[in-house]
Amino acid sequence: MKKAAVIFNKKSGRTKNRPMEYGIIEQLTATGCDVEILYTPPEGARKLAEKKAGDSDLIVAAGGDGTIGEVIGGITESGYKPLLSILPAGTVNDYARTLGIPLDLKDTVRGLSEKQRIIEADVIRYNDQYAGYLIALGDFMESFTRVKSETKNRFGSLAYLYNGIQALITMKPYDIRITMGDEEITERSLLTIVANSSSVGSFESLLPEASLDDGFLHILNITESSPAEILEIIWLTVRGRISEHKNVRYIKTGRLKIEADRLSVMDVDGDPHPFEPLDISLLKGRVRVSIPGKSMK
Repeated sequence: MKKAAVIFNKKSGRTKNRPMEYGIIEQLTATGCDVEILYTPPEGARKLAEKKAGDSDLIVAAGGDGTIGEVIGGITESGYKPLLSILPAGTVNDYARTLGIPLDLKDTVRGLSEKQRIIEADVIRYNDQYAGYLIALGDFMESFTRVKSETKNRFGSLAYLYNGIQALITMKPYDIRITMGDEEITERSLLTIVANSSSVGSFESLLPEASLDDGFLHILNITESSPAEILEIIWLTVRGRISEHKNVRYIKTGRLKIEADRLSVMDVDGDPHPFEPLDISLLKGRVRVSIPGKSMK
């Protein structure tokens, strides 16, 4: 019998006080799985995922982008490649948006017993750690990490919108140095994103060329801009054309190094982490992601 480990973050915005476990067990049992429900410990899901990856055929990550990133990190660290299914139970759910997975939890739980498609998803490695899809620098993304859990659970996306607008008003630039082989780029920046997904911050087409299995890191860097230019950038972002702005640099690469001044925090998969100089590379096809056949973009 196949073994399925469900790693469940009860603190995620849309799992709290919802007995999803019964539906998950029902759907997975119907596929012939022996199901184990595991709850994310206070220190996060990475170690738990690493431990279960070796003896599980399937790991189901039920939570927000931060939980999904931790599970991906644990699977990557383990050296094993069990299938990974996503139940998007957070507020932003960029990883699921990129894959075209429905954000309605009832639909995604039912999808566990449907015919699946599998992609070999890339994983971002930075220094000696891992990210599922995103590393971001700057006040705008920092404003997202400052949204408290209770605020996210109560107001959802509106909490991010409010904090994002506040950040736009008070945004402070920083000096960044991006090194790719022999090429070095030094700029005065407002926002730097390294991602391998099309959806970032719930903007589903922020990086329309990106996909989780295309073998590239996608870098977006916004240089110091006037209020009018920031409004232009926002307008292009909503239309999925941000890279057309003259103050936006867009790069595709497999590896880079980043140094920056003034920054103390960075956003990794939607969660805050202390900033440090970054050596970033892409691990191609490292995680096998299982997606309901009707959901795949």
